[in-house]
Amino acid sequence: MGRALEVEIVAKEAIKPSYPTPHYLRNFKRSLMDQINYPMYTTGIFIYKVNDDDDLSVKAGRISRRLKSSLSETLTKFYPFAGKVKDDFSIECNDDGVEFIEGRANGFLSQYLQEPDHNLLSEFHPFGKEGPVAGKDSPLLIVQATFFKCGGVAIATCASHVLIDGMSLATFINCWAATARVDDHHQPTKLPASMLPQYVTASLFPASEAVSSYPLRFSPSERVEFNRFVFDASKIAQLKAEAASEIVPRPSTVEAITALIWKCTRTASRSNHGGSPRPSLLLQGANFRTELVPPLPDNSVGNCVGYAVAQTGEKETKLQDLVCELRRAKEEFSRNGLQTLLENKCLLTIQDQSIRDKFESGEIDFFSFTSVVRFPFYQAADFGWGKPIHVTFLNFVSPNFFMLMATNDGTGVEALVSLSPEDMVLFQRNQELLAFTTLNPPVDVNEAKNVSLGLRSSL
Repeated sequence: MGRALEVEIVAKEAIKPSYPTPHYLRNFKRSLMDQINYPMYTTGIFIYKVNDDDDLSVKAGRISRRLKSSLSETLTKFYPFAGKVKDDFSIECNDDGVEFIEGRANGFLSQYLQEPDHNLLSEFHPFGKEGPVAGKDSPLLIVQATFFKCGGVAIATCASHVLIDGMSLATFINCWAATARVDDHHQPTKLPASMLPQYVTASLFPASEAVSSYPLRFSPSERVEFNRFVFDASKIAQLKAEAASEIVPRPSTVEAITALIWKCTRTASRSNHGGSPRPSLLLQGANFRTELVPPLPDNSVGNCVGYAVAQTGEKETKLQDLVCELRRAKEEFSRNGLQTLLENKCLLTIQDQSIRDKFESGEIDFFSFTSVVRFPFYQAADFGWGKPIHVTFLNFVSPNFFMLMATNDGTGVEALVSLSPEDMVLFQRNQELLAFTTLNPPVDVNEAKNVSLGLRSSL
């Protein structure tokens, strides 16, 4: 794609809340779910075209000031994000602030949009290609704004899973962007209650001294290759029709796409293991907010996620059967997932002893899926210069991690795939997969529309 984009960091500073956090709020209690989530950063990157005639330095200065001043005001409401982890049970809300980094790219936004190479995105967030693991003294939130020669801007939000899950990040982005849109008035922004954070998870799920260690295989040292696959609306409809069965006559979009990717990754893995059949275990990220009675509101901030566990035996499995297994796992999670998590104080429990033994010995294919298809990142992230033309995430530090998210027009789905290099070679050539998806097409900047998707994640 020509000369690689490079980013020069021109400024760093800590953005503190615009008003000091009161002393009675300075000791923020963590929940059990905060304790058992892996302490890694999830990086969302929001890319914008900014259409005006200002000089780049003038434009960058104006945008940077607006981002920083609105961030400062937003942190008075999201005050734990400006603190640091004190111990397993609490966050010290000391107003240390959020790290804000400003960079300048040596190229044009079109270089990325024509060929959205995830390797380029390492320049747009502070971790580069290192594993983004959050240490005890690490900031809970890091922001990097990178300005292109054409005036476009990429805003990266690096959120620590110590406290911030996907829904929490969506709530924060929604509040921050709304604050930025009225920031010119220099008055405290009055926002609806639905945009403001509620901190209730620690009272519902108190922290424990008896938590189990994080059980997932996580090795930042493994070689990982990333790719992006786009499913348009017509192909999704065809796929859902093919994935339907008597047991699941109407599979969801996420079920159908997850089943297809699961099937094709198993095929690649089997080929790279000498053709030997291998069982598989698939985790589907699930939002506990919707499972409680009454449900928690979407603006409940703090980790509130678990995993529905689906599995297969060694034999090759049909697409329809994989959809049925995903539906079974989802229903089992709805019945018993929260109770199992609270009893075992562990994010993942594998009930089958033989599967657990193979998991621990690495004799099983292991996949982890997250869907943010119905998270309103495109709609919420308007800071005053329009909605993003592209949103993507970089939270993959090991092979076999997958994220599904909406395309910028709200009608399709992007699958962000991380695999070992050996598996990726076979996966991206799989004809069954390519019958329904396109490998890393250019971002169509004319397709971004005002589509309302709601906040709910779908399995």
